[in-house]
Amino acid sequence: MSTLEALREVVRKLEGAFNDPQKRESLYFDFYDDSLKIHGFPPNLPTNKEGFKQFIYLLWKAFPDIRITFEDIIIEGNKVVCRYYLTGTHKGDFADLQPTGRQFKVNGFTEFSFSNAKVIELWNLVDMMSLREQLRP
Repeated sequence: MSTLEALREVVRKLEGAFNDPQKRESLYFDFYDDSLKIHGFPPNLPTNKEGFKQFIYLLWKAFPDIRITFEDIIIEGNKVVCRYYLTGTHKGDFADLQPTGRQFKVNGFTEFSFSNAKVIELWNLVDMMSLREQLRP
């Protein structure tokens, strides 16, 4: 298996772990190295693996049925860029919004940098303006 195929497989498994409420807590964070550096997440969180975990747990609590679907996966060297969309239902507090029960679908991009099949750096961009508009009662 080539490096490109191996990285594509890791990203697909990461996607599957995020989307599986029964296994996500036990599997999802294993894809990320303890040295993880994150960019593009809320400014009030640490930019390390712990801050990333806090943000993801917040998402899972606010949107228990959240799913990520990778539409494009582009690989060059140790970097993987994914264009995706997120879907879910607003059932818990998110930022300053009380649960609305509304469903959403938003687009995003993530760039993963890998070392030994683990993510060491993550750049993320999600259409938060569209998310807020869709959740507004």
